[in-house]
Amino acid sequence: MKVHPTAIFEGRVELDEGVEIGPYVFISGNVRIGKNTRIGAYVHITGKVKIGANNRIHHSVSIGDPPQDAAYGGEDTEVVIGDHNTIREFVTIHRATGEGSRTVLGDGNFLMAYVHIAHNCEVADGVVIANAAQLAGHVRVERRAFVSGVLGIHQWARVGEFAMVGGMTRLNRDAPPYFTTVGYDPLVVGLNLVGLRRAGFTKDEISNLKEAYDLIYRSDLPLEKALEELKRKFPDDPHISHLVEFFRTTLRGVILKSPKRS
Repeated sequence: MKVHPTAIFEGRVELDEGVEIGPYVFISGNVRIGKNTRIGAYVHITGKVKIGANNRIHHSVSIGDPPQDAAYGGEDTEVVIGDHNTIREFVTIHRATGEGSRTVLGDGNFLMAYVHIAHNCEVADGVVIANAAQLAGHVRVERRAFVSGVLGIHQWARVGEFAMVGGMTRLNRDAPPYFTTVGYDPLVVGLNLVGLRRAGFTKDEISNLKEAYDLIYRSDLPLEKALEELKRKFPDDPHISHLVEFFRTTLRGVILKSPKRS
């Protein structure tokens, strides 16, 4: 371990081998930090926090503070962070509301500067969240999504896997997986083709998702009829199955508006 002499520890703090702690770091509470994680200067970690291995946490990050939630009454909650994450300057990640609840960041994520992850959020694996994106409480972001900068995501909303959300979007409902959502009055404008190709989707998988987009957003079919048609036509495509399930399990509603056809 390499711990700067100005770092301060209070409570039960456990550091695995290879951890590096920079100057003026303050860690208090019940905190476990996994091996080879590096923590930059002025980082503040408090409460019940588990951080995995090989993370890079840049200066002035705050992890584990109580939630900005009037319903929080001091109950025992935590932040859980996986492995291989990059967390850039001034990111804030708050612990959860509700006894035994967690705010979760998975593996291999990249949070750019000034991102806020509020109470009870769950961010899966391989997600990129760009500068100054603000996630309200109970937001879910599925794997390999790309959330652009300077935007807000409403409480209980979701971002589907391999989705792209454009910068300054006002995301007041769910952004569907595999598609691109943009705008203050958000529109679903088509497939996230760049993300799908980078992820290794085959031409057939992309073609199936293009047909799914057309059925949901371009046909005159009611939504449930379009979903039934997709299940019938692509019974063995796991991405189509996930898309259908995403629409059927929404709490806030999935964004259904798309650009007008010319």
